[in-house]
Amino acid sequence: MVGERITDARRARGLSIDDVAATTRLRPLTIEAIEDDDFSLCGGESYAIGHLRIIANVVGLDGDDLVREYRRR
Repeated sequence: MVGERITDARRARGLSIDDVAATTRLRPLTIEAIEDDDFSLCGGESYAIGHLRIIANVVGLDGDDLVREYRRR
């Protein structure tokens, strides 16, 4: 699942949700929801995809890969 991969990568880098929020300028609540595979706070699919790419960059994941997985769900 997308959210689980993000959580695992974030923790492996020693980052908190607040660290990711500060770097991405996304709200911590939005990041928490994405990590729970809840994309309802993103504001639509285009925004969700953008958020995934931004978060992936911060936590060291491949953004394209995450987007493909998101679209398959």
